[in-house]
Amino acid sequence: MSHATNGRAREHRVSDHMTRRRWIQVARSAGSKGAADLIMVHPVFGLALVQVGTEKSKKLGPADRDRLVTLADLCSALPLVALCAQGRTPRFLQATRDVPSTWDEVTV
Repeated sequence: MSHATNGRAREHRVSDHMTRRRWIQVARSAGSKGAADLIMVHPVFGLALVQVGTEKSKKLGPADRDRLVTLADLCSALPLVALCAQGRTPRFLQATRDVPSTWDEVTV
């Protein structure tokens, strides 16, 4: 499988996981062209901008963290990073401008 195929599969797994928990997919940014791979909305939690990746691939650098968090702030959204491991439930971290090791794991 190509990187694009794997990435698309992870995005669909995260979207499906969130949809089963009452989230609604608003948009998917194909090819990781935007600050977020998925835009999701929930009746209680509101809007979320979601970056999807693996533990290895999703190390957001300072500029990417700032971009995701700034856009989330502008639209009052949760800036989330979803980490997918093969055969496991996705883990969700709430992104901040700080280094990823300080981010809190959240339940969506």
